[in-house]
Amino acid sequence: MSGKYDVIVVGAGLGGLSAAASLAKNGQKVLLLEKHYRPGGYAGSFVRGRFEFEIALHELSGLNLDAKRGFFYKYLENLGITKRIEFVKLDTVYRSVFSDMEVTVPAGREEAEGVLVDTFPKEAEGIKRFMARMSATNRALTLIQRGESFSNPEIKENFLPYLDKTLADVLQKDVKDPKARAVLSQLMGYCGLPPSELAYVIYAIVYDTYIHLGGAQIKGTSQSLVNAFVDIIQEADSEVRVNCGVKKILTEGDRVTGVVTENGETFLSDHIISNVNPLTTCAKMIGVDKVPSSFFEKLQTKEIAIGTMNVYLGLDAPHRELGIDEFEIFFNAGYDFDAAWAKSRVSLEPADFALATYNVAYPEASPPGTTAAVITTLSYAQPWYKVPPSEYVDTKNRMGEKLLNKLERFYPGVREHIEVIEVSTPLTNMRYTGNLGGSILGTPYSPNNIFGNRLPQQGPLKGLYFAGAWTQIGGGFQTCIMSGMLAAQTVMAQLMKK
Repeated sequence: MSGKYDVIVVGAGLGGLSAAASLAKNGQKVLLLEKHYRPGGYAGSFVRGRFEFEIALHELSGLNLDAKRGFFYKYLENLGITKRIEFVKLDTVYRSVFSDMEVTVPAGREEAEGVLVDTFPKEAEGIKRFMARMSATNRALTLIQRGESFSNPEIKENFLPYLDKTLADVLQKDVKDPKARAVLSQLMGYCGLPPSELAYVIYAIVYDTYIHLGGAQIKGTSQSLVNAFVDIIQEADSEVRVNCGVKKILTEGDRVTGVVTENGETFLSDHIISNVNPLTTCAKMIGVDKVPSSFFEKLQTKEIAIGTMNVYLGLDAPHRELGIDEFEIFFNAGYDFDAAWAKSRVSLEPADFALATYNVAYPEASPPGTTAAVITTLSYAQPWYKVPPSEYVDTKNRMGEKLLNKLERFYPGVREHIEVIEVSTPLTNMRYTGNLGGSILGTPYSPNNIFGNRLPQQGPLKGLYFAGAWTQIGGGFQTCIMSGMLAAQTVMAQLMKK
């Protein structure tokens, strides 16, 4: 027996880190256990040669860096995060590139609307109407978060009628030009579904937040964010242990009582937050026979969201010499995003992709005179499952070459400047995070899987809670951090009762 804690957190992804930090700051004795040698999950960095690469973060949302008064910023500020790391605001949100046109969308509602209207003057009224609609939907959610009743006129008009609508349902009514619709839909990749399947309200919140507040990067990569969380937990006299995976969650009757680690240590607690996906948590760590069957039946209705394939590039020349002048650029094979998405479900062949160039955000992202960048394409795990293990390395490198070839069409000669290259796939995601299907978002944001339809923080056993992408609020950096906050609040409410 190795000790008892107020709360044990299993898994040090952003949800687990956020929950542990919030609880520790509130005076609880917390033990955070992580199987990997470093905390962070998808947040963090890795080193190849003289380059340190950001693992997953493209643009952090919701900070409102100019005013420093957004809810997300305030949460990080109250924890002490904002004193420990430096955020950099991005001037533009994204650039859309097609074979016959490209559009750069800046931060700021008026600025972004102006660019879109100038690019598609015949769709001016529809674009204005759609952007106003998204802003109204986002404002309505803010009212709900503040405790306003669903009978509030703004909520009744701008939120409730759209809960069962997809992005395509709403956008097609306002904007008829498929090119304009494609540019307005471009950030769908952040939400993990094509327009015909993606919940409109989620896209409206994401798009409007990025446009209004701008995106941000973290100096020193998101590893700096992870390190700040760890420091806060430890400074509050709580513990973070890496290389210490949980083998079993102990139970008595219908409640949890502690954990047994892979090292054979036992730790006791009446409150356990799992940042591991709920299926692994309940089926493998607890046991199917100890969890109500209704819980597994609900899980079986959930689809696993998409993953990513990445080509990390350490280039021996400055980005401007290579002709790269924007942070986030989306390269699209065509305007039919649904067709491209359908291909990704069954094929390894990369179609659309994005290029994130970190030196555009801050010059210190790589050594002087060099560039750190990543090519990202969305990719489902299922096609990768069919690749024989003996052919996996050759296959992923071949797919990486295809992405490089696509990039060279826009930046000829970039291949000659490659000093370091690393390729990852959904199977890489699975290996390092344990996420089913290498998913970056847990379960997808379809209209029937948002808000209350996602798994709650409260688990199927007493004292068991969840944090992370698979639960409310959903996947992504900001949302996973907020899910940890919600889990901590749920636990604190139980502790206060005692």
